[in-house]
Amino acid sequence: MKLLDYFNRFLANTVNLNQSRLDDLDSRVDSITNALKSASDLADRVIDTVPQGSWAHRTIIRPAADLEFDADFLVQLSEETARNLDPKQYSNAVKSALNSYGVYSVMSSTKNRCIRVSYVNDCHIDVVPYVILSSGREVIINRATNEFEDTNPVGFTEWLQGKDDLTGGNLRKAIRLLKYLRDHTDAFALKSVLLTTLVGNIVESWRAYDPSYYQDVPTTLVHLVVDLDVWLQARPSRPSLFDPSCPSTTFDHRWTDSQYTTFRTKVHDLAPKLLAAYDASGVDASITAWQDIFGTAFPSSLTKSLTEVIAEGSSAVSKAVKKLDRAPNERFIEEEVPVNESHHVQITCEVSEPTYPNRAARRHALRSRHGRVPKRRDLMFEIVETDVVAPFEVRWKIRNTGNEAKSLRELRGEIHRDEGRHQRRESTKYVGHHYVECYIIKDGVCVARAHEKVVID
Repeated sequence: MKLLDYFNRFLANTVNLNQSRLDDLDSRVDSITNALKSASDLADRVIDTVPQGSWAHRTIIRPAADLEFDADFLVQLSEETARNLDPKQYSNAVKSALNSYGVYSVMSSTKNRCIRVSYVNDCHIDVVPYVILSSGREVIINRATNEFEDTNPVGFTEWLQGKDDLTGGNLRKAIRLLKYLRDHTDAFALKSVLLTTLVGNIVESWRAYDPSYYQDVPTTLVHLVVDLDVWLQARPSRPSLFDPSCPSTTFDHRWTDSQYTTFRTKVHDLAPKLLAAYDASGVDASITAWQDIFGTAFPSSLTKSLTEVIAEGSSAVSKAVKKLDRAPNERFIEEEVPVNESHHVQITCEVSEPTYPNRAARRHALRSRHGRVPKRRDLMFEIVETDVVAPFEVRWKIRNTGNEAKSLRELRGEIHRDEGRHQRRESTKYVGHHYVECYIIKDGVCVARAHEKVVID
């Protein structure tokens, strides 16, 4: 059986990284970025920060007990021709800046492609120096070879977003479940970038002709693993695995022939177990089968534990307090119309090309940047999908935070009616953690809502 509610609970309470740690991660990245920007030898050279890896891909999971989680982000530095002859100077400059900033001097260590900032018994953050050369080539630095390596972090995130969209948002959840199997049950061993690329490659656009193929999380998980097994079994020897966002780059150096063979065998063992649990008859038999795969952390019932009840109560209190902490002119949609979110709406955001010199003109979705964007950019929010049947009304809310916006009385928070284009143009002016919400009003009721965070550095 699918046990959809059980999977939702398993993801929410056991697999997904809890929100408090995600908030801590945002705060720590902000602090590291500010430290780099305040360093005397980097102050004018830090152009941008770009999340990458599982943090940017939204596939990060809760670590096993007594283990830490990790996150990566790139710090874009302006190109300096003299340093191009000795690329590791870019990395040295970042390490030197962190060393000069008190607390980070003892928390930082130099790795092959990053500077790692470690938080004891919690997590580590890898800061990856990143340069866009005047030729438009995007590179990171390999200290071991003292060479540039091609990369396209935003492109990879956008590729994964496209694959996730093909599965109705179930691919990322399936990847988190596979990471849980890897980290908590030793079902297999494989680096996250390899796992994400392999599973993402399995998602095919022609499957969209069968809407049931990726219709929910357990169905998507089973089909992805079974299809991956077929793909692996057709390849007895380790194939080249190309970076989907940078075809000139492969991930071949990230695994050995032996590791490939072991992974291929493990997936072959896992696929029939998933099928058996999916096809099991009766709730009890199905729970047992899924627990044989995921362990006893997979829910045995839907009865809420005392911990969950307390957590839900705390969440409700937190939301109430947040609403009381309102800006002078702020409005909430619940104060304007009845709310019954029975439909969905998806918005995307295009980020204007940067105005910095020597940087290639690009436009990237805000989501692929994990909501982070520097000042002096134009943003275009737009509805790209909804199941609400026209005609309907669209409204937008923009809420700023931070001392800069507050001092200028620009916290905003009003709700504006759309002009009929289902778009909203804004600009990034004030440092802080802001957000944009879009509401669809049908017959006087808010039936769908979308939320996008905007972190301005």
